[in-house]
Amino acid sequence: MSRPVYIADSGLICARGDTTAGVAEALWQGESGAGKRHLGEREFPYFALPLTEENWLQRAEQAIHQVARQLEEIAPATPLFIASSSFQIGYLEQQGAPFDLPLATASLSRKIAEWMDLSGQRYSFSNACISGFSAIDAASTLIAAGAIDEAIVLGFELANNATLAGFASMELLSRTTCRPFDARRDGLVLGEAVAAIRLTAKPSPWKITGLRTGLDGYSTTGPDPDGGPIANTAIASLKAANVGPAEIDLVKLQAAGSPGTDLAEATALHKVFGTEMPPLLSLKPALGHTLGASGITELVALLACLEAGKTPATAGFAEADPELGLMPITHRNNDPVRRAMLNLIGFGGGLATMIVERT
Repeated sequence: MSRPVYIADSGLICARGDTTAGVAEALWQGESGAGKRHLGEREFPYFALPLTEENWLQRAEQAIHQVARQLEEIAPATPLFIASSSFQIGYLEQQGAPFDLPLATASLSRKIAEWMDLSGQRYSFSNACISGFSAIDAASTLIAAGAIDEAIVLGFELANNATLAGFASMELLSRTTCRPFDARRDGLVLGEAVAAIRLTAKPSPWKITGLRTGLDGYSTTGPDPDGGPIANTAIASLKAANVGPAEIDLVKLQAAGSPGTDLAEATALHKVFGTEMPPLLSLKPALGHTLGASGITELVALLACLEAGKTPATAGFAEADPELGLMPITHRNNDPVRRAMLNLIGFGGGLATMIVERT
């Protein structure tokens, strides 16, 4: 048994707003300003949620409630798939030392389910930046097989010092802004987000037609500069969707402004699309790199834009890099998009490409 899997509805809170429509409009208007987050004597740009609550746990609950309210009524037994890089590390930090670590940081999943009034099965995914697509892959596989009919897939990433310090220690963070595919790109700008989608076997406006994950073993901190593994994952997704490269109307890039990763992704895109390159869009200059939540966050934001018939411009890009030979779109447009490809490239070698199609 193999059934099609659809995206029925969604919810989102991120630096650009607390509703999907609000985020789409902010992206269309070109909003991309970020706040600041301090780490010792250092200061980094950071995309924080528009919440005033300072208590970590209450802040998390508030964000979850805001996202849940945007979804249609959820049956309590609906399975919940949660993707996050850090889960409740920020909460543990706020407790101060010494503190007792839980048996698993994913134990926060129980609390999230309670906040969403869900009593069904819970599944947790934490494999860096591709966590969101891994969760979607698992949920959609069960729906396609007839094991379940619906699922809520939630991406969750809130601020914590451990994550910021880890990326800062490797000099992977920009001190200024995210410049995807730009000649002057100098690193990532991190951010927070909570986003959710409802997957279902019932026909809905968008269908997942191809989703493949892969592994790039070149390095623990960056992809193969040749782009081969990234290209192979994208090609596998095209084959799963039974479409050719020319049938893709838009590519949502991973492009987060990392010198090496942007280069590898650009090289991979040349391998996949050749001279017929579709429009390229990066959302991270406006949303921040939300790590384990990024896949679902950017999917929800992109579909909200496309539902409104508005493709936003890529913020942060100013100067083409001849070595990449590619440019993201820098002018917003109303061109129709039937099929979109979404790329994720994760720290540690995780890769994922998904293709969605308007029904």
